[in-house]
Amino acid sequence: MIAQVADQIGGETATSYLPAGYTGRCAIVAESNSDVIAVLSSGMEAFRVAAYAITPDGGYGSVSIQPTDLDETHESLLDLIDRSPKIKSVLYD
Repeated sequence: MIAQVADQIGGETATSYLPAGYTGRCAIVAESNSDVIAVLSSGMEAFRVAAYAITPDGGYGSVSIQPTDLDETHESLLDLIDRSPKIKSVLYD
């Protein structure tokens, strides 16, 4: 597990399933419905996105980070926030 929010606000977790030394693309996957939230080329950015996704502002609930061959969808956490209608509605409405 790489991150967890307080039990008082849901106890959501972000778990990495990346093998040691993995350097490929990473998918952030919602545990509730297996939807791919984002695909990033950097494991570090994937960890940032996953840690944010489990917060109330992120709104995705528990997530996992998995190796993937899918095409990259976002460059960074800031890119995800800027382009996600779900997150933008929480932050800017």
